[in-house]
Amino acid sequence: MIDKDKLHKALRQMGKKHVKPQYRDQWTPERPTTGYCYPVAEVVYHYLAPKGSKPYVMETGPNEKHWFIKGPDGNIIDPTADQFDEDERVDYEAGKPQNFRTSQISKRGKTLAELLGLTERD
Repeated sequence: MIDKDKLHKALRQMGKKHVKPQYRDQWTPERPTTGYCYPVAEVVYHYLAPKGSKPYVMETGPNEKHWFIKGPDGNIIDPTADQFDEDERVDYEAGKPQNFRTSQISKRGKTLAELLGLTERD
């Protein structure tokens, strides 16, 4: 679906300046997906996921959310799951379907798609 090394390289290029303020202190080059779940989910949804996929969001802490995609077959698509420690279980069952904030992909999502060399689907 998405090459992990290529994704990490693109997120390192974007750096912490594109991470929402509440996640900037947690972002590191070693864990470049931290704070990027929303734009990564957008890219997956708009460019890569099978038709019929849906965005999902779940609470992960006070004022913290995690975005991922659920395929039409129920499979979880979450290229940013590695931002969580191995002992932190991500409870995808707690996720709820949620539209993205806008119908068009965000500026961060567009930047990431460009760095990944993705083009929009017809």
